[in-house]
Amino acid sequence: MFRSRDGLALAIGLALAGCAVTTNGNDDAQDGGLMAWPDLLERPRPAPSATLAYGEDPLQVVDLWLPEGDGPHPVVLMVHGGCWQTDIADRNIMNWIAEDLRRRGYAVWNVDYRGVDRPGGGYPGTFLDTGAAADALRDHAARYRLDTSRLVAIGHSAGGHLALWLAA
Repeated sequence: MFRSRDGLALAIGLALAGCAVTTNGNDDAQDGGLMAWPDLLERPRPAPSATLAYGEDPLQVVDLWLPEGDGPHPVVLMVHGGCWQTDIADRNIMNWIAEDLRRRGYAVWNVDYRGVDRPGGGYPGTFLDTGAAADALRDHAARYRLDTSRLVAIGHSAGGHLALWLAA
């Protein structure tokens, strides 16, 4: 059993190991180097099954990614990051992972929201948007054969904070 000191040492070691990346000196991801931001954004972008509004603002939408089959489908409620700013990222940055999850049999409820750089965003607007998007999942679950008893909320960066808030 780990003592708290050992757990802290393990966490620090893993964090440092994550920073110790070696490459072959080539910045091209296709040749074995690390993927850079343009490598991701220049890939073909998969498309969702549907886009649904949960509010009046153009950013108050979710993309629904439905897997094959009749369902009911387990659901991943996904919230994007971007430093809380819409100018940095929106829900589309999550399209590739949403497509991967769809291929693995999960429905994905990919949430967009108004960031701090948009009217109505920030506190409490961004939180209200995220809550309304989660309520919309409940409201649309039967129509799209979504099994909300098998639901997980995930988020990247700022979206991680929002996913944790939803779970609470």
